[in-house]
Amino acid sequence: MDGGHFIPKGSSSRWALEEQNVHPQCKGCNGFGMKHGSAEAQYTMWMMDWYGRDAVEYMLSTKKDPVKFYASDYREMIADWEEQIKAHERRIGERR
Repeated sequence: MDGGHFIPKGSSSRWALEEQNVHPQCKGCNGFGMKHGSAEAQYTMWMMDWYGRDAVEYMLSTKKDPVKFYASDYREMIADWEEQIKAHERRIGERR
């Protein structure tokens, strides 16, 4: 699995690291499918179903808005992601 970005990370500092913008995607869909196949349209429809049309339109309308992150912002994000990983590891471990 890849971390598939709805709004490509290279085209938006605003959304590159936002969880709402990144979802599991197979390598084929994330690569070739987004550029040459139907994955982009399918991803857009899924985003609208999951988050709603207003949220998707907001993401698209703000994708060029610059955002400045500081070292403390990155440390906070990393700490949050590490906690989420631990929670999922515990959750998965409890099922086995």
